[in-house]
Amino acid sequence: MEDPNAQQQGAAFPAPPYYYQRYAQPNLTLLEKAKSDPTNPDLAVALDALPFPILALEPPPPIKRGICWMFGRPWPVQDSLATLAEQGIEQLYPKGEIDRVKELKKLNHSAIFNFLDLVHVLATSPGEFATKVEHIRVILINMHHILNEYRPHQARETLRLMMNDQLDRKRKETAALRRTCEDLRKKLAGLRALEQDRLAIPAGATASENNNTDNTNNSQDVEMVPAAPMVSTREAGAGADGTTALGGSALSTAADRNAEAMSRMMQLCDMIE
Repeated sequence: MEDPNAQQQGAAFPAPPYYYQRYAQPNLTLLEKAKSDPTNPDLAVALDALPFPILALEPPPPIKRGICWMFGRPWPVQDSLATLAEQGIEQLYPKGEIDRVKELKKLNHSAIFNFLDLVHVLATSPGEFATKVEHIRVILINMHHILNEYRPHQARETLRLMMNDQLDRKRKETAALRRTCEDLRKKLAGLRALEQDRLAIPAGATASENNNTDNTNNSQDVEMVPAAPMVSTREAGAGADGTTALGGSALSTAADRNAEAMSRMMQLCDMIE
């Protein structure tokens, strides 16, 4: 049986257990082979050469009840507050429902009185100080036990405050998103109005200006090239018509893309809200 005292359980920062060197890669490989094929005769020689059983490398099952040892002190597996009677300490306050604030004040007064009495004992009979120190220790343990009974209430209140903080933060973030979406809607509505105005009014003016320019160019071509006036006029007219048609198609495509992008952004704002 392994000596638990060799693990320095009482140290604040204990050294690693001495058996950590067993977990070398060759031993772990043997463990895997022993688990997969325990009847292999070639494996028995390697297992017999080990100074410990190979299955000792398997972690123990978790403890579900009873106590466990941590830093040399027993701790219950099921986390619960042990009573003073279970700890072997005298209970100085009444059992059952009590006014904890009132009892804590009483114990505090008792601790101060016993401390003053301890000072008097040290001045008159120093050999009797152990009794007074024990009284003070019992009083402080009782006060500590009453405070520990507040831990579940403290945990619930702390959780409630954390949830309220998270809720307030999410509400502020939601309000900020809604304000951003509302501003985005207003800007998109303004851009849509500008787009409609640009497509409705300037398009006709641009077309008329293009026609006037084409007619001027055609007349100049006729005067400059009298030998073939019909060809120049037709080519200029075809060029003007082609340019006008191409420009209208490009404007229509751009308008459709802008309208589609605006619609998508509106849908995104609706999804965010």
